[in-house]
Amino acid sequence: MAKTQTLSFPIRLPNGMQAEALRLLDASRDALNTMITDLWPKLDEFATERSGPAWKQVERHLITRSGHASRQERNEMESAGRLLRAQATRTQVFQTILPLLTEGLIKPATDKRPARKDYVQIKEQVRALRSQRSAVGEEVDAFMAMTNLLEQACNAYLQTEAFASVYEEMQEPPVLSVGHLTFAGDDGMKLGQTYRARIELAAFCALSSREEHHQATLALRLRRPDEQDTWTWGAWSEPITLPETVYGYLDQGALPQAPTLREIVSDDGRRTAVLDLILEVPARLVPELSQERRVLGWDWGVRSLITVSILELPEDFREQPKAPFTQLSRPVFLDTGGLDGRQARLRREIDRLKACKERYEKLITRAATAHREQGIPLPVHCAGWKRRVQGYQERIASCWKTYERRNRELAHLASNLLILLALLYDCHLVCGENLTTLKTEGRGRGVRGRFRNWRNNAQVRGELWRVLKYQCHLLGIRARQVEPRGTTHTCPGCHERAKTYASPADRKKAIDWGAFLCCQNPDCTWSGARDYAASLNIAALGIAFLRTYLKTSRYTSYRMTSKDVNPCSYTGQGALLLLPVQGVTARPISGKHVYYAGWSFSMKLCTSQTTQTLTLLSASQLRKNVLLRA
Repeated sequence: MAKTQTLSFPIRLPNGMQAEALRLLDASRDALNTMITDLWPKLDEFATERSGPAWKQVERHLITRSGHASRQERNEMESAGRLLRAQATRTQVFQTILPLLTEGLIKPATDKRPARKDYVQIKEQVRALRSQRSAVGEEVDAFMAMTNLLEQACNAYLQTEAFASVYEEMQEPPVLSVGHLTFAGDDGMKLGQTYRARIELAAFCALSSREEHHQATLALRLRRPDEQDTWTWGAWSEPITLPETVYGYLDQGALPQAPTLREIVSDDGRRTAVLDLILEVPARLVPELSQERRVLGWDWGVRSLITVSILELPEDFREQPKAPFTQLSRPVFLDTGGLDGRQARLRREIDRLKACKERYEKLITRAATAHREQGIPLPVHCAGWKRRVQGYQERIASCWKTYERRNRELAHLASNLLILLALLYDCHLVCGENLTTLKTEGRGRGVRGRFRNWRNNAQVRGELWRVLKYQCHLLGIRARQVEPRGTTHTCPGCHERAKTYASPADRKKAIDWGAFLCCQNPDCTWSGARDYAASLNIAALGIAFLRTYLKTSRYTSYRMTSKDVNPCSYTGQGALLLLPVQGVTARPISGKHVYYAGWSFSMKLCTSQTTQTLTLLSASQLRKNVLLRA
C-alpha cells in the first residue's frame, strides 16, 4: 500500500456563498452541541471501540435527532463522534494519573502569594509515572496528556479545594462556540446529498510572455437552510481559484477527501466561512533504519532559535563498538534576533495595554459601587471609560494575533532549515528535544530574562514539531523526540556535568542561563556555545539509539546519564573553525570584536576560543602576511 499524507488547504468561500454557509454552520452547531450534551454521560462508551466511522458509534447511543435529513445528520454525528472520542481518550489518561492527585502538587498560600501549582512536583510525578509505564512495556505517547490533565486537575482543585474523582467533574461538555462541520458522512463530491463539488484543471498561455500557466478551480454547491429555515439546494458558486500547490498535488494524482466547513470570527465580531480542502498526497517511504548511519540533532537555543549538528557512525562500528563517531558539519545557528526584538516590544506593548485596561476597569467598578451603595450618580465619563476598555481589549487581541502569526512563521522557517540540512547531508533521522511541556518558572531577571521566559513558554515549540513531523513524513525522514534533561549542562567531550557562563572570557561566576558552556574537567577543558553543546548531545542520543537498533533491532530511548551515550570530540574531527584564515589579510581589532578584511559588517566568526586567543591568532597571521609581502 502506498504511503500517503493528508494535507489541508483553507479556502475562503466567495461573498455570494457566505450567508448560506453561515446559516448551515449555525444549524449544524446547535444540533452538534445537543448531541455532545446528551452523550456526555456516556463518554466511556466511546473509549472502547474505535473501528469504523464515528457517526455509527454516535447513532447507536443517540436518542434525540436533529431532523436535518439523513446525510446531514451523519455529518453532524461524525463531527460530534470525533470530539467525543478525543475526550474519551483523555478519560483513560485521567484514570492513569488519578493516584498522583495529592495536595503535595499544590503550594500553600503565603502572605504575598495565593495558593498555586507546584510545577516541579508535577514534572517529577509525571516523569516517575512515565518511567514506570515504560519499564513494563506500556506506551508513553500519552506523556503530554498526563502533564496537561495533571495541571487541569490542580486548577480545578484551586477553585473547589478538592480533586476530581472522575474526569467529568472537572471538564464541562465541550460544546462549540463557532461552527465546524465535516462532510465525511456524505457520499462524495459527485453524489453527495449535503454538498457537491467540482475540481477542474486547466492550462493556458499568457499573451505577454507566451509561457504556459496551470490553474485549478473549485466549484461548490451546498444544501442549507434558507431565510425561512427550509432546507434546499443552493446555486453553484463561481469558480474559486486554488493555490498552485494544490494544482501540483492534483496533477500528481492526489485524491481529494471529504472537506470541512468552518467559520472564523474576527475581533470585531465579523464571521467568515472557510472550506478546508483536504488532499491525500503521496509521501516517500522511509528508508530502512538498518541503512542509516547519520543523525541530525537540533537544540532549542538560548541565544539562537535552533542550533544544528550532524553526526555519523563509522563504517566499521560493528567490529569496533566503541569506535568514535564523526561530526559531518560545523554547528549551524539560526539567529532570529531581529524578530525576537519585535516580539519583545510587542509583549511590552501588550503589558502596557493591559495596565491601561485594568486602570479604567477599576474606575468603572469604583463608580458602580458608589452608585449602588451611596446613591451617587454615575459619572458622565463612565460611558467613555467603557469605550476605552473595549478599545484596549481589541488592541490587545490584535497584538496577540500578530504575536502568534510571527511564531508560526518562525516555526516554518526553522523546520524548513532542518529539512534542508537533512537533505543536503543525506540524513534521514532527525532528533530534537521534546520541549512542548517546558514551562520556565519565575519572572525572569531584567528585560532579557522576562522575554526568555515568554519565548520558552510560547507555542512556537509545539508548532515547530507539528510542522516538522508532517514535512518529514512527506519526504521520508524520521523525526524523533529525545529526553532533553541534562543536554544543556553536560560536556559533549567527556559527559561530565559542566557550568555555563555569560561569556568564555568571564568564568568567575556561573549562571544557569549562560550562553557558553565550559568544562571543568582538566583532561577535557571543552568550551563552546551552550546551544552547540546541546545539539551535539542530542545528536549523540540519536547515535546511541541508532547503534542499539543496528545491533539488536530494538527501539531504545536514552538519557544523558546512560553509559551507552558516547561523548563527541569536535577538535579532532575537523569541526573547529579554521583560524587563522588562510589567504585573507587580517584587520586590526576594533573594539571588543575581531574582524577580518572584507567581512567586518556582513559576517561574524563564532568560535569557542576566547578573545585573547583570537587576538594572538590575528596578530600571528598579520605578521605572516607582512613577511610574505616583504
